[in-house]
Amino acid sequence: MDGDNSLDYSQGEVRHHHKFYLATGDVLFQVEKALFKIHRHFLAQYSPVLEGLFEPPSEQNTPFVREEQPISIQGDSYRGWEVLLALFYRENHVEAQMIPWDDAIALIPIAHKYCMQALEISTLKRIKTEMRRPEASKEKFVDVIRISKLLDLFSLFFEAASRLADRADKLSYEDAQKIGLFAFYVITGFSSRVCQACRELNIPRVCSGCKKLNRPIGLYNIEIPADWRI
Repeated sequence: MDGDNSLDYSQGEVRHHHKFYLATGDVLFQVEKALFKIHRHFLAQYSPVLEGLFEPPSEQNTPFVREEQPISIQGDSYRGWEVLLALFYRENHVEAQMIPWDDAIALIPIAHKYCMQALEISTLKRIKTEMRRPEASKEKFVDVIRISKLLDLFSLFFEAASRLADRADKLSYEDAQKIGLFAFYVITGFSSRVCQACRELNIPRVCSGCKKLNRPIGLYNIEIPADWRI
């Protein structure tokens, strides 16, 4: 099957990962169609959740590798695990702020799920820095809104939504599907309050009826529903 030779492990047959299936690895697990065989030490050191998940057998000196029955991890993306393992298996010390945007977006759900606090903070710092650049694209704000809902960070959500509302380019139907109903409501609500004159003058956020008030986020008085992350 052609998919077996592909580096896309979201499809095809279950197969060894081309890079992170190590002969000396002592833990074997499957994410989507990828089989990872790596060293438990790295995961146990940085994540108490993974330390418990990959706890070795009680028999002393028994490797935690069962070729016929790998540990199955559900709900994760193989791409996120690739990024995570790349941080451990490289020669130079890695600071998450230096990784590419798409890698940071793939990594942070894994860091959050497995309580890798230092890595999550570092990756989130990288994401915030990039989002606040003047040249940040619409797609990056959409990514941040999705991530903020996952992390339950309303302040990040609100910042990304308000910045996205300031942009001239409109959200597509696909964008709206990605960010959810409440995010779409917030963004369109911001946009509708900015008059055309202030928009042309690039007055940021709500102009409050041509008074040109640049309000802080906390003064918008938007009611936050319990299901805002949906």
